[in-house]
Amino acid sequence: MFRSNRGLLSALTVAAIALPLVGCGEEPVAPEPTFDNPATIRVRNNLDGAVLFFYKRDCGSAEWSEDLLPNDPVEGTIQPGASRDFTVEAGCHDLWARHLETVDPGPLVDKQLFNQSVSPVNVFIWNLDSIGVGSGPG
Repeated sequence: MFRSNRGLLSALTVAAIALPLVGCGEEPVAPEPTFDNPATIRVRNNLDGAVLFFYKRDCGSAEWSEDLLPNDPVEGTIQPGASRDFTVEAGCHDLWARHLETVDPGPLVDKQLFNQSVSPVNVFIWNLDSIGVGSGPG
C-alpha cells in the first residue's frame, strides 16, 4: 500500500511540474545565468540615436555573445539619454554596441571598447558618445 501511494505521489509531482510548461503557447523562458563572481556593466547612451544591439566577449576570445538586449521593440533598445545595466562574470571584457546615428532610421554605427576590467566591487560604466569609440569607466 505504501509503495503505491509513493508512485501516485511521484506521478502527481511530475504532473504538477509539467502542467505549467505545456499548453500556454508561449516560448519557454531560459533562466537567468548565474555567475560565480558577478559584476555590472552599465551602458549609458549619450548618442543621438538608440542603441539596438549590445554584445560582449571575454578578452582574447574570437566569439561575441548573443545580443544582450531583449528581442522587444521597446525593452530591446537603449534610448538616447537612458542607460541599462548588464550582469556579467567579473574579468576582462570587450564591448560592442550598435546604434542608429539619429532618432530617424538610418545606418547602424558601431562602437567598441576593448580590454576592460570589470570588477564586482564597482559598476563599470560605458558612456557612449559621438566622439571616438565611447569613453570607458565613468
